[in-house]
Amino acid sequence: MKAAIFHDPYQISVRGDVPKPQPGPDEVIVKVEACGICGSDMHLYRTNAHRGPSLLRETSSGEIPGHEYSGTIVEIGANVRDYSVGERVVGVTGGGGFAEYVPVPVNPYQLVKMPEGVSFEEAATTEPLADALQMVRLAQVQAGENVVVFGVGIIGLGVIQALRAQAVPAGKIVAIDVADTRLEMAKKLGATDVINPRDQDLQAEIRAICGFTTLEFPHRAEVPHVAVVIDCAGYLQHMKGPAPLESALQMLQPAGGRIVCFGAYEGKVTLDLMPLINKQARIIGSMGYAPEELTQALQLMAEKKVDRGQLVSDRFPVDQITQAFETQGNGKAIKVMVNLGQ
Repeated sequence: MKAAIFHDPYQISVRGDVPKPQPGPDEVIVKVEACGICGSDMHLYRTNAHRGPSLLRETSSGEIPGHEYSGTIVEIGANVRDYSVGERVVGVTGGGGFAEYVPVPVNPYQLVKMPEGVSFEEAATTEPLADALQMVRLAQVQAGENVVVFGVGIIGLGVIQALRAQAVPAGKIVAIDVADTRLEMAKKLGATDVINPRDQDLQAEIRAICGFTTLEFPHRAEVPHVAVVIDCAGYLQHMKGPAPLESALQMLQPAGGRIVCFGAYEGKVTLDLMPLINKQARIIGSMGYAPEELTQALQLMAEKKVDRGQLVSDRFPVDQITQAFETQGNGKAIKVMVNLGQ
């Protein structure tokens, strides 16, 4: 079969002689139609970060990336009872999606059936929307609270979609990103305000949008009225200025603020953590999703409460996998989709 093989940073190729996988007793084989390039795939591609079974499927021909995909079941393992050949499914695994066929374990975290009315491309964005649903759940936004979304690629835009689709009673929803194309999409999806820190003073803009309180202790400061920051950016090694987590601590309200951290880190960072203590803030890590959030994400698509198709900014065949990765990393693309269906 044809598959993309990851070698080293910035080195990925396509082979046409990779052996087709056989299903284990508790697996199905999915013929892949569409597979999205995830932010974690980009960390791997740029720096070798997180290299291992969480992102790559090891084969005799090399390591195959890709873990957000959709397709059709073509074979089932001996113990599989709840799935059958011909069903359309979403798969989420530790790699293997940039191939014509991929084995998927049958469990609610990694395999879910697609409802009618959802396209393969839309379905391939299920996992990042499920991630967003978990972050919104963990944030516990209360009526009127201002929310900042740091980084509005496919994940951050999913957070905005989740907030709006579920009618979460937020006050301001402020999107921060260095790409104007992504900020334009954030406004389209329901962000009340957007900030590009390349052009604007981030903290001053947050104060102007959300308002602030002047505190005298432990030192005089104008502290914004931001209850929740959802960090979908993490840390990139080429990033200039403080990590988003430090900026989030600076903009958080005096007490009761929460930061949900999802964006991955490409290396170690140095942070000023005094605002964490002074503001008695909570930092909440978010990894993945609950199984029911995969189903919820697909249901939101099927009910047309979210439009995921508009987030697919670029499409490539698997033969152009290098161009696909380079496009995803150009700072303008939202979601690059690799199409494997014939």
